Amino acid sequence: MSGAVSAIPQAPEAKKGEVKRDDAKMNTYEFSVAMTCGGCSGAVTRALTNYNGGGHIIDIVATPVKNTVVVRSALPREEVLSVIAKTGKKVLGEPAEVPKSLVGEAAK
Repeated sequence: MSGAVSAIPQAPEAKKGEVKRDDAKMNTYEFSVAMTCGGCSGAVTRALTNYNGGGHIIDIVATPVKNTVVVRSALPREEVLSVIAKTGKKVLGEPAEVPKSLVGEAAK
């Protein structure tokens, strides 16, 4: 057995403006959102994709026929919910009024 130690591959460093991703910390959330067309699902997808400079949401599947939005992210569920609420689309099965602290100025 030789004394050489093989290098352990390291995760690539994040470039400026990128968010480093730790897949072990990813959560999958499913929301029922009132969407009637591809435009509705597109609005939700764009809002989540561009949230806070992007890079926080890994996967998004928005299906208007089933009114389902599935999101994979390291963000807390409440934060993802607030981004969806800011689109003006009603999140079904959630409290009728999302707390203003989660919604922010955009929904006023």
